[in-house]
Amino acid sequence: MPALTTVQRRAHYDDFVAQVIDQCTENSIRADLASGRGRPWAECDRMQPHLIRLIAGYGARRAHSTIACLIAMQRRLTDDSPYPPESASDDPSADADGTARPSSTAVDTATAAPTHEGAPPGNPAAKEATPGLLWRKRPNLGASLAIAVVRHGFDEERMTERLKALTKLPSELLHPRLWSLASYLRNQGAARLDFAVLLEDLAWWDNDQPEIATRWRESYFPTIDHLRLSEEH
Repeated sequence: MPALTTVQRRAHYDDFVAQVIDQCTENSIRADLASGRGRPWAECDRMQPHLIRLIAGYGARRAHSTIACLIAMQRRLTDDSPYPPESASDDPSADADGTARPSSTAVDTATAAPTHEGAPPGNPAAKEATPGLLWRKRPNLGASLAIAVVRHGFDEERMTERLKALTKLPSELLHPRLWSLASYLRNQGAARLDFAVLLEDLAWWDNDQPEIATRWRESYFPTIDHLRLSEEH
């Protein structure tokens, strides 16, 4: 089975988010997907029938199930359509051309899907149309939390401590924290998460946590400064 390129993986992440949003238009499926909050994949028996075909060959099953749960928990699905890259430039630390993943070389040049959760690599429906050149301009979790602070009045000190805590967690502890954080943000009408970008970060968390955590922090603090400066003018 051919290995995946970064472009193909990112195309899958965008497709997965769109497919889950479509599934969630049926309330019964949405309830099944929301039932997996914080749970390991093996315990998500209600979610699995809806997701197995979508993630087959891509590995990172828990990352996919966490994202599906986050989407299913949203009150308004129309807000969760795939993120338009050209409107997501609040993160001033994003690469100018987005062609390189600012993480370790091993991950950046990897061509296989994450397999740490047991699924084989592969790409049954690879596409080349992912806007990969603009991927790094889309907000990661750090940028989204910064937007919540500056534009939605969240306490900066508490949010900073929350970000620091999240970036230190292993994946088995990080995933349960994300659904509560996402609910908190959304209930306050705060920043919208880019689920495809978050999915990529979660998929590689076990392999590349220091780089991903650093990227979240490098987005968070400059984005706060950037937004505040822009609002002063």
